[in-house]
Amino acid sequence: MPDNCIQRNDDYYIHSYEVDLTTRLRFSSLNRYMQESAWKNAEQLGFGFTALNSKNLAWVLTRMVISIDHLPGWNESINIATWPSGKDSIFAFRDFQFFDRDQKELGRAATSWCVIDLKTRKPVFVRSAFEHDLAEMDKQMYSERPGKIESLTKIDSEWKTVVGYQDLDVNGHVTNSRYIDWLFESIDLKFIKTHKVRNLEINFLSEALYKHEIVVRTEKIAETEYLHSIVQVSDGLEICRAKTSWK
Repeated sequence: MPDNCIQRNDDYYIHSYEVDLTTRLRFSSLNRYMQESAWKNAEQLGFGFTALNSKNLAWVLTRMVISIDHLPGWNESINIATWPSGKDSIFAFRDFQFFDRDQKELGRAATSWCVIDLKTRKPVFVRSAFEHDLAEMDKQMYSERPGKIESLTKIDSEWKTVVGYQDLDVNGHVTNSRYIDWLFESIDLKFIKTHKVRNLEINFLSEALYKHEIVVRTEKIAETEYLHSIVQVSDGLEICRAKTSWK
């Protein structure tokens, strides 16, 4: 299949409810755009929600890294290019590139996904989930796939919430963008007002459960770098681990 049939490009107009108090696009809004484009591209190539749902299977995001040179603002637009960039036995990889309306690059991202059985909540081999081989492009935004994030050594701040209806996606687990919203809640607002995210890395480790209390713990490891850990309070299960770098 030609590369121009594998890659998908989508334009998104940025609304007032998708920006933060600096009038720039929220990182969680960017993530929602990425999910929408990924969903459409996978459907278009025959290995999306429709192909998996009939088998009681689903794609789950496991790791992600996003690097941003500039975030567009309210009333502007962003073009998102995405394509499947490879696979191994358990994981499938998808890359992204972001552009403004003049096709100037704004940033890039790489993601790792696995297919899970919705009954057992356990991963299955990618090849066994489909009747055909997955289309892919030999094009990566980074020299390495998204890696493992180190654990916190101390806690500098905490923020708590309870998983609710608004947090859940069509598979009944917390949607990826909500984790990003939660991460930012544990960072001082004054810092957020005067800094912009340069790099965001996330490892999704487990599922946050409906009505369970979670706590976001943050460690400042450098002047503009933080480590984050999201933990389920009832059993101490670590749900998510992340690292943010700012400028």
